[in-house]
Amino acid sequence: MKEIKGNLFDHIGSADAICITTNGFVKNNGECVMGKGCAKRATYLFPTIAHKLGTLIGVKGNIPIALFHKNKTWIYSFPVKPISDIFDGNNAVRHMKDKFKIGQSIPGWACVAAPALIKQSAKLLTAFIDTTNWTDIIIPRPGCGAGELNWATIKPMLDQYLDDRFSSITF
Repeated sequence: MKEIKGNLFDHIGSADAICITTNGFVKNNGECVMGKGCAKRATYLFPTIAHKLGTLIGVKGNIPIALFHKNKTWIYSFPVKPISDIFDGNNAVRHMKDKFKIGQSIPGWACVAAPALIKQSAKLLTAFIDTTNWTDIIIPRPGCGAGELNWATIKPMLDQYLDDRFSSITF
């Protein structure tokens, strides 16, 4: 996997696909929570994306999902946080830890990103990409922003699955 700097959304029209890191929590109105990072930015650029992703999570589960095609570039979800989890004292993001009690269910958007889910997302996305002739897929550093994981830990794991067709972008 290559590493590049820039704005993920500047690659719409030139990359085969860009990935939006997401959580799996769907609100009562059917929208996936997309409140931080590139997911939040995507809601400004694509006003229907949160509802579309929420609907598709309900049908397919919390997996990478092709959301739509824009100027020759596919927009994909890349799950890094679960739908929900049971609070263990460590699996909520820093600013939410004092909001939950041990054993309580917490929504995915409040969770620290899950390395096992990131690994699953990378494997599933790569399996799909292997069926295409795509050579340029751009992905932010999964779980390393609002997911509070360390890139030095996540990158080696991703390197096992994401080859030189993939570029990790940091702003």
